[in-house]
Amino acid sequence: MIPILYLSHCGSSIGGGERQLYYLVTHLNKNLYQPAVVCPDDGIFAEQLREANIPTVILNLPPWRKVSSRLTRHAAAAKLTDLATKHNVQLVHTSDSWFNPYLLQVKTQLNVPVISHVRNILTSKQVLNYDFDQMSHIIAISEQSKVPLVKAGIPSEKIDVVLNCVDLSVFQPNPIVRDKNTDRFKVGIVGRIEPFKKQTTFVEIAREVVKQCQNVRFHIIGAALDTPEHRTYDKEVRQLVSQYKLEEVIHFTGHRNDMPRVMQELDLLVTLSAGSVIAEAMASGKPVIGTPIGSTSEMIVDGVTGYVVPSDSIDVIAEKVIQLIREPSRCAKMGDASRKHAEKSFSIEQHVQKIQNIYEKLIETNNENGV
Repeated sequence: MIPILYLSHCGSSIGGGERQLYYLVTHLNKNLYQPAVVCPDDGIFAEQLREANIPTVILNLPPWRKVSSRLTRHAAAAKLTDLATKHNVQLVHTSDSWFNPYLLQVKTQLNVPVISHVRNILTSKQVLNYDFDQMSHIIAISEQSKVPLVKAGIPSEKIDVVLNCVDLSVFQPNPIVRDKNTDRFKVGIVGRIEPFKKQTTFVEIAREVVKQCQNVRFHIIGAALDTPEHRTYDKEVRQLVSQYKLEEVIHFTGHRNDMPRVMQELDLLVTLSAGSVIAEAMASGKPVIGTPIGSTSEMIVDGVTGYVVPSDSIDVIAEKVIQLIREPSRCAKMGDASRKHAEKSFSIEQHVQKIQNIYEKLIETNNENGV
């Protein structure tokens, strides 16, 4: 078996990137590949990996470019290289592209191929600052996230686009039976409470919708990380809810470990940042409204499985939400189409096979070069 080392963004919480990494390492062909995961901290995701019998190592990898990391980053890189050497690792794959400098250190020392997984829309400066030109290969989750890489000079043939996947056996259209005469239409946004996820915009959308619809409830699903920036933003979101007097309309669920049930309880998902939640909602038979960020336009079939609307267009998004509240048959039809599209496009098997094909080519080329 070929040992592969993975770097995870987080070990203490589970976001979309962690779920995608979990799908990958637990569905690899174990006759060919032997995965191990490095997490920067311990917690719920690291424990989930251990429960799945995935070797998991806790190793703090401080942000490479921060001044405060200058005294510790090289020691951390050396520990990572020692770990890769100990396990005779033949390839390193980071699920968070901010770890690219660490990959470069391992690549330089051990001459093994390294892969960076791009889950965000990057600027040209970020592409240059994070050594993308030195990566053996890059996996982008959308054509849109590939564009800045190519514009920055990365050869297109060095980049593969692999859409996020979802466990179709777990996320299923098994709706919770509710009394439509008394229960409210439920609209959710899922993700860590952080500026990138734009929960404040979601509150603005809710404010517009409730001006015309009373039978609706909005759910902010997720929690903020324990960092100054995220705590500040969480406070901002809650203060906005209070300012608009929407406490009875907007519900903060906190972190949820039961995402399949969460999706079943919703009638509609709104996402303002893309991500794997789109695939999860669609697999659960729910329509999705999103903005043209990241993989959204490539995952949502506009007008069929939901809507892709202009970025941060609060009025337009609110209008689409109101339309689906008032036309339950349209909402149900889109939900059915969402499940069918998910079955066709977002299976784990399809996702993992595409990545394994990349591994095979890189390792074969490395061996042919006599490294």
